[in-house]
Amino acid sequence: MSHERIRQELLSAGYMDYLRPQGTSAARLPTQTVPPRPRTPELFRQPSEQRSGLHSGVNAVAGASSRPQDVPLNTVSKERLEPVLPTSSPLLTGPTPSDEPRSTHSPPRITCKGWSVSGLCGKYANFREVRRVKASALSEDPSRVLDDYERKGEPLIVEGLHHNSTWREAILNMGWLLKNAGDKEIHVRNVHNWKDYLTTCAEFVRVSREQDVHYSTGETQRLYWKDADCPTEWKEWLAELLPAELLPGCSSDLLSHLYPSEAVESLVCYLGIGDTYTAAHKDLCSSSGHSLMCFSEDGGSSFWFMTETNAAPQAAEWFQKELGQELDWETRVTTVEQLGKAPFNVYIAEQKVGDLVLVPPRSVHQVVNQGGLAMKTSWSRMTLQGLRSALHHELPVYRRVCRPEQYRVKTVLYRTMLHHTQRLQSVVTSKPQNKQENGQHIKDGLMLEYGFSSESGSDRETSTTPSPQPTNEDRAKSLHDLIQLFDEVLQEEYVSSHKELKHVTGPSDSSGWSVATEASTSGKLVLVPPRDARDRTEKHRVSACNFACDFCGADIFQSFFECRECSAAPEECTRPGDGLLICPACYVEGRSCACDRMEPVQCRPLQILIDDRNRAAAVLRQVGHNLSGDGLEDIRPSDLKKWRNDVCVFEAACEYQKLKQFYTNKATL
Repeated sequence: MSHERIRQELLSAGYMDYLRPQGTSAARLPTQTVPPRPRTPELFRQPSEQRSGLHSGVNAVAGASSRPQDVPLNTVSKERLEPVLPTSSPLLTGPTPSDEPRSTHSPPRITCKGWSVSGLCGKYANFREVRRVKASALSEDPSRVLDDYERKGEPLIVEGLHHNSTWREAILNMGWLLKNAGDKEIHVRNVHNWKDYLTTCAEFVRVSREQDVHYSTGETQRLYWKDADCPTEWKEWLAELLPAELLPGCSSDLLSHLYPSEAVESLVCYLGIGDTYTAAHKDLCSSSGHSLMCFSEDGGSSFWFMTETNAAPQAAEWFQKELGQELDWETRVTTVEQLGKAPFNVYIAEQKVGDLVLVPPRSVHQVVNQGGLAMKTSWSRMTLQGLRSALHHELPVYRRVCRPEQYRVKTVLYRTMLHHTQRLQSVVTSKPQNKQENGQHIKDGLMLEYGFSSESGSDRETSTTPSPQPTNEDRAKSLHDLIQLFDEVLQEEYVSSHKELKHVTGPSDSSGWSVATEASTSGKLVLVPPRDARDRTEKHRVSACNFACDFCGADIFQSFFECRECSAAPEECTRPGDGLLICPACYVEGRSCACDRMEPVQCRPLQILIDDRNRAAAVLRQVGHNLSGDGLEDIRPSDLKKWRNDVCVFEAACEYQKLKQFYTNKATL
C-alpha cells in the first residue's frame, strides 16, 4: 500500500493535524514559527542499506542521532557538534550537523582586529550595547536583578565580580590549570575546518601562545578548547562567589529535579585565543545561559553578539532565507557585516575578567575571542517559563532538523511536578487542619493525606548558601502551571489501546507509591512515596527509560515504536526498549525501520502518569489553591481524547501502524 493511500485513510479518520510535517498541532500553538525543512545531509541521501536499518518513506529529514559508545550518556554540552543522546538502544551511525556545512562551504575567516563596542554600535543601526549592572547590585538584591532580566528577555552583564573578596586568584590562573591538568588529554577544535584533535592541555596552551592573536592570510589552524570539564575546585568556588539563585542545580533550576540516572551536566569551560569563536546558536531547550570569564592573558576578552528572546523566530527565518543555513544545527558563523544587515536588534558586549554574561532563553548568540588566551566557565539553568517555551517552540524545531534534545524536557516537567507535589504534601500533613475548612478528600469516612519520605526529595543544591525557597503560594501557582503543561504531554502520549501495549517497566518499577493505614490516626489512609526515590538502584535506573528517537534524536518520555530485528544488534534485544526506536511524530510522517514492522510500546502504564497528575491536582485542592483556570479536576484516560481540538499524536501513529499492517497482511494473502 502506498504512503499516499495511508495518508488519505488517516485524513478521513480525522488525523489531519498530525500529518503536518511539524508534528505539532496548529490549534494549540497559533504563534509558533517552525522553519522550513533544511536540505537533507549527505549520508541520508545514500542507499537505504547503508543506513543501519532506518527507513523513511515520507518527508524524511535526517540529522545526528547518536554518539560513540564510550561517551557518557548523562554528559551534556551546550555547543557540542555531536550531541549526547539519552538512549539505551543500539547506537546508529548518522551524520553530525557539521557534515552539512563542510560539504558546501568553509567557515568565514573572522577577525576581531580593531573591534570596539562603541565603534561597532556606531557603525550599524541595529547594534545595541548590552546593559551592565555592578556586582554589588547583584549581591544586595539578586531577586530584583534576575526578575528584571527575565521579564525583559534581554542580555545582561554583571561586572566587577573579580573585585569580590571571594574571588580566588590562587586557582584562577594558567599556572594552576597547567599544574593540575597540563598532562590531561583534551579534544580541541580547529575553527578553520571544524575538525577536532586530541592533544594535551599543556601542548594546546603552548601552541596558542606561540600563535598570533589575529587571523593571518593563508592560516590553516587556530585551536579552541570547548566543552572542557570544569575543575571541582572551581565548582566549589562558584558557590562562594555567586548568589544561589544563579547556580546550576539551584532551587529554581528545574534540571535539579531529575533523578541521578537522568541528570544532565551543563557546567563546562572554554579556553581560546583571539579569533577563535563559537558559531551562532541558542542555549539548549530555552534554558537560561551564564558565562563567567575567570582569567585571561595579554588582555584577552570575548565579544558577544546576542538577540533578545522575542527575536528568535525572526532570527531563524533570517538564517534560512538570507544565509541559507539552519540555525539549530549550530554550524553558521556570521560576520559583523551580515549581522549589521539583520532585521532585528543585535546586542553587543566585550566580556572581560570578572564579567558574568546572562543569556536569556532562546537568545541567538555568537562569541568571538579577542587577544590572548581567555578562560570562561559556562552553565545553564532551566526555569518554568523556559520549560514552557521549550515544549511549545524549541522541541518542534529540534525534531524537524533532527537535533538531539539532550535536556529531557518532558521528563524534567514530570519530575518537577512530582517534586512540587511532594513539597506541598508535606505542608498539608504537617498542619493540623479542620476537615470542614481545609479541602481534604473524604472517602468512605477516611481522610486522604499524602505521606512524605525524608529520603526522597532534596534538591541537588550546589551552593554553600541555600537559595531562597519559594513560598507555598509560589509552589501552588507553579504546580498549577506544571499540571496544565503535563496535560498537554499526556494527550500527546495517549492511545485508547494503552492497556494492551507492552511496557518497559511495570507499576512497581516506576512510581513506587504505596497505600497504608496509619495506626496512630483512626480511619486515615496515607499514600506513601518510595523511600529511595532519589537514590536509584539499577532497577530504578531502568525505569528512568533514558531513550531517544534513533531518527530525529527527540527524547522519548512515554511512547515510541520499536523494531528489534532492524537494530544494530538484534541478538541483544531481549526486552522492550532494546531495539531500534522511532518517536510517534516521526512514525506518523512515514519514518520507520527497513522491514517496516515496528510495534507501539510505552515506557510505563499510562495510568501511573495519570495517577501522579491527579495526585498533584488533589494537593492543590487540599491547600485551597484559588487560582482561576482548569487543571484542578481529576481526569481519566478517556478524557485525554476529548480535550481541546488537538489530535493525540501517538494515537494517530498507532492508527497509521494498524493501516500499514492491515494492507501488508492483505497483500500477502
